Amino acid sequence: MFNNHAGINLTETKLQLVEINYKNNSFFLENVDQIFHAESFTPILAEEKLINILQQSYNKISSRKPLTTQNVSFALPNNFFKIFEVPYDDSLVKKDLIDHFKWEISVLYPNSEKDDFFIQHIEVDKSNIRKEKRAIIFAIERNHVIALNKFCKQNKLRLKYIDNVHLASNAFLYLDKQRIIDEISLSIYIDQKYSSVSVLEGVYPFYFKPLNPDPVNIFDELLLASNKLEELNLSLSDFKEILLYGQDITEEFENKLKSFFGLPLKKVDPFEKLKIEEVLSDNPFYKIKFNSFTAAAGIAIRII
Repeated sequence: MFNNHAGINLTETKLQLVEINYKNNSFFLENVDQIFHAESFTPILAEEKLINILQQSYNKISSRKPLTTQNVSFALPNNFFKIFEVPYDDSLVKKDLIDHFKWEISVLYPNSEKDDFFIQHIEVDKSNIRKEKRAIIFAIERNHVIALNKFCKQNKLRLKYIDNVHLASNAFLYLDKQRIIDEISLSIYIDQKYSSVSVLEGVYPFYFKPLNPDPVNIFDELLLASNKLEELNLSLSDFKEILLYGQDITEEFENKLKSFFGLPLKKVDPFEKLKIEEVLSDNPFYKIKFNSFTAAAGIAIRII
């Protein structure tokens, strides 16, 4: 059963909020809004500082329209996660598997304490495309989870989920799960700095690549990702379209993407299957900036 739920996407510069309520057998968009942080919100900040920046932004956005639910979830940008792919042994029980992934963190990031992370993993061999025993790891530092939990407690909110911004955006594929069960999708999340590329079979990711945050040209990074697809015996002709999510994407950039890949581009509207409250019909975030809210809306609807 779906409980009324607010999704919050935290970028380096802003807090984006989407609240979804379930009533009369339908999902309703209750609120969509954003506020700019007073200071940059980055993973290198101390716990107290992270909470203070988040609290200031939340106070401002709540003063315009308070939440009607206590259930909240967060999407965080790629730079809040250590993202990598490693082999795994499917004979290991879940606890031993997580311990193995933590050991991999200590090898790949020797300055990090392996027990300081919470881990989410995706086994790529669950797809029909890749059969090697490898897993994509998303590891978030424990102190960031603690900070978000403390923020929720001091605001009488219930923390439900924390997810990666791109994975949260991909959640919309679940709305068409049966229709796309055998389709291969290429999705691109454009963030202010920390963009990424994901490839999925149906709703299941089997490839994920964070893009260099400081490229001379983002298309050079996309070319590297495209070359990797060839190693997986995929070509661009295997994709029906490109799914595009992200922050403040210009029409010029969209056209360059279409030309670069030679494929149709779907700029995802996270609100298209939601009913809306009348007061939101002229909201510019709903009408114009909808694509910027895929992560906040994806984590809010959370039907995975």
